[in-house]
Amino acid sequence: MATTLAEQIGVEETGPDEFISLFPPARGGNQLPIAYGGCTIGVGVHAAFRTVKPGYNLYSVLGHFLGPSRTDQRLTCRVQRLRDTRTFATRRVEISQSLPNGEQRLCMTLQADFHVSEPAMMEYSAPPETRYSDVSQCPSVDKIAEELVSKGYITEEAARSYRTATSILLTFFENRFCPEGIWGQTLGGLAKQIRTTQDHLPITSKTSGDWFRATQPLSSTAEHLAALAFMMDAGPSFMPLIHNNKGMHDAGAASTLDFALRIFVNDVDTTRWHLRERMTRTAGVGRNYAESRLWDQNGRMVASMTQQCILRPKPNPSASL
Repeated sequence: MATTLAEQIGVEETGPDEFISLFPPARGGNQLPIAYGGCTIGVGVHAAFRTVKPGYNLYSVLGHFLGPSRTDQRLTCRVQRLRDTRTFATRRVEISQSLPNGEQRLCMTLQADFHVSEPAMMEYSAPPETRYSDVSQCPSVDKIAEELVSKGYITEEAARSYRTATSILLTFFENRFCPEGIWGQTLGGLAKQIRTTQDHLPITSKTSGDWFRATQPLSSTAEHLAALAFMMDAGPSFMPLIHNNKGMHDAGAASTLDFALRIFVNDVDTTRWHLRERMTRTAGVGRNYAESRLWDQNGRMVASMTQQCILRPKPNPSASL
């Protein structure tokens, strides 16, 4: 098991444009026995970086989950160089794992685009949709859980279960939830019976905000961007549940199908505090579409992650009778 974030998202070269993760991906909050998708994205981003010359900045990662990742096998990355010009570089990464029978299973494909620095013609940045408290005024996960337990909204066992489900994130990041957001008020739907300050809003207008920063040093731009991808994958598939008075385990399946991560700056430092806002925009036909946006402490938008996710109801036991 990886003991540092750099190890969890790290890769080593095994051949020309071929890499393998230093450790297997870890389990996340999904109720199914599969690895957290952010591990796979982070490793793929790191592998793409290893094939690009210095001076090229990552600005776009588009990908598809093709199958769940196991937690007992390392990830293999094969990188294809699609474009190398004086201004842009593009990489396609296939990420797979070995199965017990020796076959390779494709888990994800992603395309990463890089751009050299150019002078800005214009500079502006949209603010979050909700005004959130400064990080200094936002409680930790343990503090929120302690308060909800003391008020009788959740049990100690439920609080421990939440910490276990999110341990892959809390091990490597410090996370503080804004009291204005739904996630911060219900601890990710754990206290779903609570009336929130956004109950009067339609689900597409509800938001959750939180601050996070990596708690361990990272030594390169590649590691910072892989860490960003790792953390930005957290949560969007659960937003329809959390923002509709449900918990993370109230669906039969809630996991990401495809994603678009876009980075708007060239100097990302994930060891500094960043504010993230998450919301869901539409749902139907067994899927939902959600967004996450990220700002630094100066109010500059740093990145966005959009995802389309599977969203299935739990099977109806009476349907088989």
